[in-house]
Amino acid sequence: MTVAVKGRLGDRLLSKGLVSKEQLDVALKEQQRAHRPLGEILISLAFVSQESITRLVAEDLGCAYLSATEVDPDPLLVSALDPTFVRDTLSFPVRMQGGSLLVLMADPDDTERVSQVRNRFPYPLEIALTTESDILWLLAHHVRGQTARTAQLFAEIAAEDAGADLPVEKITQAVLLDGIYRGATDVHIEPDARVTRVRYRIDGILQPGENLPTQVTSGVVSRIKIMSGLDISERRRPQDGRIRFTFDDRSVDLRVSIMPTTDGENVVIRILDKSGTSGKLHALGIAPEQVRALQTIATRSHGLFLVTGPTGSGKTTTLYSLLGEVDAMGRNVATIEDPVEYRLPLLRQSQVDPAIGFGFQEGLRALLRQDPDVVLVGEIRDSETAQMAIKASMTGHLVFSTLHTNTALGAIPRLVDIGIDPYLIEDSLIGVMAQRLVRRVCRSCARPAELDEHELRWLGGEAGQPMTAVGCERCRATGYSGRTVISELFLPDDVSAEAIRGGADISLLKQLTAASGMSTMADDGRAKVRAGITTRAEVERVNRSHRLDVEEREACLLRKTL
Repeated sequence: MTVAVKGRLGDRLLSKGLVSKEQLDVALKEQQRAHRPLGEILISLAFVSQESITRLVAEDLGCAYLSATEVDPDPLLVSALDPTFVRDTLSFPVRMQGGSLLVLMADPDDTERVSQVRNRFPYPLEIALTTESDILWLLAHHVRGQTARTAQLFAEIAAEDAGADLPVEKITQAVLLDGIYRGATDVHIEPDARVTRVRYRIDGILQPGENLPTQVTSGVVSRIKIMSGLDISERRRPQDGRIRFTFDDRSVDLRVSIMPTTDGENVVIRILDKSGTSGKLHALGIAPEQVRALQTIATRSHGLFLVTGPTGSGKTTTLYSLLGEVDAMGRNVATIEDPVEYRLPLLRQSQVDPAIGFGFQEGLRALLRQDPDVVLVGEIRDSETAQMAIKASMTGHLVFSTLHTNTALGAIPRLVDIGIDPYLIEDSLIGVMAQRLVRRVCRSCARPAELDEHELRWLGGEAGQPMTAVGCERCRATGYSGRTVISELFLPDDVSAEAIRGGADISLLKQLTAASGMSTMADDGRAKVRAGITTRAEVERVNRSHRLDVEEREACLLRKTL
């Protein structure tokens, strides 16, 4: 953004409490050295967000500021939108209101871009400001036109002469771009006897892509190996690598895993696109009261805080967002991860490498000699790492980590199972958050749900405004678009802490937390169904107990008798 803020930017940020005097002094010294705009320096140092700068600009221009999560674009407008136009003008039309077209722009001071928007839309414009990252987020989540480019690539591939050499580089690019444009988190390349399947994990569900001919599979895998710096001659052992993939003046990190199978090498590529996350706790869908509790935890001087859930439930994203609440300028924040998924400013991030004997245990031991105040341990996998994390939390360090358990309370017996004494858990644990990711109903095709007596009883007798997932072109007939968090937060009080010290089982802990008013993931899920954010089917898909409930048991018994 090239807009100048009226008055001295530093003074205005200081007066609003958005930066401290010490942070401003550091940024001014860096400005003298680097000769860059102060706003860019403050953002690069993570002292202030792009959102805060943009809000100041909006005040100066007398415009509204709207974030991507605050708008619901008109599907008819978006359906005819050209992705190239959005990227070139950094603008996004939202809806018609009062005879004017509401348009989000990241740089309204650029007269050429404003002129392009006016020429494209023959309506009076009402311009609201937003950030460039929010424009790109809207593009990725609402405009499906990007897939036309990959569709063209696949069409060119299909038209190739069967006797000619297939364009391996072009095929690989098409597969990766298709996954990124679809908003996938993972790309699966799965060789079979007759065909190589390509599948994309979108909103947690695997969806089919364009299949590849078997004769091109080895070439595509070799191309991926070259891009990620792996050994192309090794086909008998698993390999892991990383790619920095650049397109449309934008770069995305790809984490590559290659596994030999009977029909060839299976490839899974994790897409790490930081532009898809805002880095804010409230943007994840966490309940406001839980956000406030997490923000308080981020200010604690010591203790152990855990985020639990199965693989793919968003634990790392939550921890990164929680680290964003920590004063990294006044405290030394360090991480030990496997792998480092996103690089964050002002944090010292290290990646474990078991091949050279550098695991979580060794990394944490070395990290504690680096005078940290806040430590993030990617995952607690064994007794040694758990012991060290707990000891660190009891010696003046605030420790964040993840654990694989189904519920927040399940972290207690899990720690005991791996060899931690209950009294150490009680002394160190300041909180556990368990979470899942559920798909949001597509706003373009969702319809009000008709509730029967059973559905109303599941919602706790309060109907709210639940929606039904219908399916449309925008959501590829799934009825869902995007994901949000359902979670539960366990904060030990004096009663539950004493029970933990005494080795209480999980049933007693459930009774105590229920008596204290703790909300469960099921409660949070019902609240989001009542609000029309997701559906009961989604909540039960990710949070169904492994034990059959009463109605399921009765249905099973009925089938047996019939």
